[in-house]
Amino acid sequence: MEMNRKEDEFPPNEFFDIVKKAYDRGVSEHGLTLQQLLDDLKNDLLKLKA
Repeated sequence: MEMNRKEDEFPPNEFFDIVKKAYDRGVSEHGLTLQQLLDDLKNDLLKLKA
């Protein structure tokens, strides 16, 4: 039986990579605001969906 992927789904490993990138950036960059981090995370997730 083959699983069909919905249009709004993406591979979990790609999601993990984006979240890990955001976490690493948040931990390492001083002066980074939460809003900047959320904006970057949102943009990366939208790119993944496109």
